[in-house]
Amino acid sequence: MPAEEFKRKVETLIFLRLFFITLLLGSLFFFDLQGKQFYQPYLFYGLFLTGYAPSMFYIFLQNRISDRIAVHRLIAYMMLTLDVLVVVFLILLTGGIESWFSFLLILVTIASSIVLGRKAGYILATLASILYGLSLDLQYYQIIPVHFNSVLEEKDFFYNIFINISGLYLTAYLMGYLVSRLEKTSEKLQKKDVDLKELYRFHSEVIENIPSGLFSLDTSGKIVLFNSAAERITGLKRNSVIYRYSNEVFPFLSLPPTTGRHEGEIVQDAEKRYIGLSISLNKNSAGEILGYIGTFQDLTDIIKLEEEIKRREKFAAIGELSASIAHELRNPLASMKGSFEMLKEDVLPEETKKRLMDIAILEMDRLNAIVTDFLIYCSPRPPAMKRFNLSAAANEVSDMLQNMSDRVRIVKEIQDEVFMVADEQKIRQLLWNLTLNAVEAVPGGGKVGISVYTDDNNVILKVSDSGAGIPEENVEKVFYPFFSTKKKGTGLGLSIAYRIVEEHHGNIKVLSGKGRSTEFVVSMPLEKVEK
Repeated sequence: MPAEEFKRKVETLIFLRLFFITLLLGSLFFFDLQGKQFYQPYLFYGLFLTGYAPSMFYIFLQNRISDRIAVHRLIAYMMLTLDVLVVVFLILLTGGIESWFSFLLILVTIASSIVLGRKAGYILATLASILYGLSLDLQYYQIIPVHFNSVLEEKDFFYNIFINISGLYLTAYLMGYLVSRLEKTSEKLQKKDVDLKELYRFHSEVIENIPSGLFSLDTSGKIVLFNSAAERITGLKRNSVIYRYSNEVFPFLSLPPTTGRHEGEIVQDAEKRYIGLSISLNKNSAGEILGYIGTFQDLTDIIKLEEEIKRREKFAAIGELSASIAHELRNPLASMKGSFEMLKEDVLPEETKKRLMDIAILEMDRLNAIVTDFLIYCSPRPPAMKRFNLSAAANEVSDMLQNMSDRVRIVKEIQDEVFMVADEQKIRQLLWNLTLNAVEAVPGGGKVGISVYTDDNNVILKVSDSGAGIPEENVEKVFYPFFSTKKKGTGLGLSIAYRIVEEHHGNIKVLSGKGRSTEFVVSMPLEKVEK
């Protein structure tokens, strides 16, 4: 036990002694019993003075007494021993065996157990038992001139001594047991308190040192915790934000807060900062909602970096696209130039001139197709959304392609009456580009499949072919502008298809590999999706 705690126990004992002696003395005067109840009443005042004096002496000198436990333990033993003597003397003054004050020995035993522990309780109980038994024996044999009722016999004295001694030892045992349990409980509580303080310190260190901003809100949305990273990110001191509503610090949050991911802007030092923030519920062990916990990061640098990367990718794509356009235009221009130079000489037979002119016209058509597809890809018109029959459009496109090629067999698995809200002309172009690509993938003849069906709130469109497949290294490139493995392809058909799917908030993927068939799978919402 720490010296300071033991000293407080001794001081409590001293003040309780003073209080009880004062109470006892005052009650005797109040009920006017001191002259009737006491044997030799003049000793009464000396008895109370004996009880007062040590306590007053201790109070007067307590600041000069050593703080060592041994010193205060000795003082407590002396005080309690004196209390036993005073109580026994008080019992004799008030009639010995007939005294009302024998219960005070039990109080002294209780005090000794509480202040000094179990062992001291037994010691003081033994001392009180000896002195009490001896005083009653001396009374009975009239060695001490304290009168008692003549009807009391020897057995009455022995029974009284037995009962009081038994009560003293039983009190010492019970108080010792309770005090030891209390001390063990106190030690456990102190250990728990230390553990809780360490846990609190650890949690505080974690909260203060994590790189992400962290705050907690009560159920009304007021901020009750704001860590150091949150101060650094927002530029606000925690004292200025505590008990303010969260939307005053993060304007993009609503009240009451909603759980999940949120992104928005705050202003720090006249500069906009982009914040990514997650809100979750704060619940206790019973599942009751205590408030909300928010973590957030400053995304400004990341967003700026992403914008820079996109800008560079855009410039790179423009350069690559320009090179592709130049390459695509150079070939037909070279053919046209060669044809015109030969025609200029005017020495060729008419049949050759006619063939060269056909080549020039064919290359002009090719140039026109390239420019047309490029304009469609680069400057798409906004989709005109309306409800139309996708099943009918798919049947019409597949029938047109079937009539154009006898070598390819088109297998249809088209669900009846599939209606969707979309731009009908763009969806027809999507169907045409995908199906034409599949037909061109089997130049020697084969099978092309087209499937249309609904799945929950989406429409699924599948176009497959029985061709040789796409090499694995080219699968990711098929939607790039001007990427084509065909000699006469512009490389924009699948790019346009990809853009149409994006405009309708769908997704497209390709399943293929060298040596096996290829399948394009498109998923688009049945109803119009608002941005």
